[in-house]
Amino acid sequence: MKKAAAVALSLLIWSVAIVWFFFGALGVLLIGIFRAGSFFEAWVKGLCRSIVWICGIRIKVTGRENYQSGRQYILMMNHVNFFDGFVFYSSYPGKARGIEDESHFDWPVYGWVIRRMGQIPISRKSGIKAMESLRSAAALIRRDSQMSCAVFPEGTRTRSGLLGPFKKGGFLLALETGLDILPLIQLGAQRINRSHSRLIRPGRIDFVIEKPIPLAGYTRENITQLMEKVREVFLKYVE
Repeated sequence: MKKAAAVALSLLIWSVAIVWFFFGALGVLLIGIFRAGSFFEAWVKGLCRSIVWICGIRIKVTGRENYQSGRQYILMMNHVNFFDGFVFYSSYPGKARGIEDESHFDWPVYGWVIRRMGQIPISRKSGIKAMESLRSAAALIRRDSQMSCAVFPEGTRTRSGLLGPFKKGGFLLALETGLDILPLIQLGAQRINRSHSRLIRPGRIDFVIEKPIPLAGYTRENITQLMEKVREVFLKYVE
């Protein structure tokens, strides 16, 4: 009976959230044609917060003192489920765009929205093309001194809830831009929704903004040490 009730609730949530997202996405597309700047940012964040609210997700943000307004960062957040992007935009206090697999830009509605938002495409097909797209991403980030860039260092969503291995891409991007890394940790998301599952269990997510990690002293030669240092911060919260 509990399982049936959970499935019924999930179906209701998905039904409302998908319709709301569709009309909200149309709003983002239309507003993006005529308006930019703070009004557009407020609409994007508002859409994400409304989706999170519809799904019964409550977010508690801590560590805001570790974020400096107007400063650029390479933001790194653990990758848990489908709602990660919505949680991020609902919680992060500054302006940011994310790295997206280039294939996502071909998806109906979602692809149109992320393209209009200015999400940054990146290729995973080959080493050479991946490096070219990283350099292009770095150039895009440098154009707007107010905009940070968000990446998932694990690359893929966790299946077990444990912290997955980190990939080099985000760290190479940090070195390419020279921006400090700001770790963002979400806790409780695995209980709400698991990767490759459509079941939603409303609940709370704790969103922690950790202290920024300077890149001084790090190069491609010792990038592994940088990856280990960032990973240690995540392991304080996530196994």
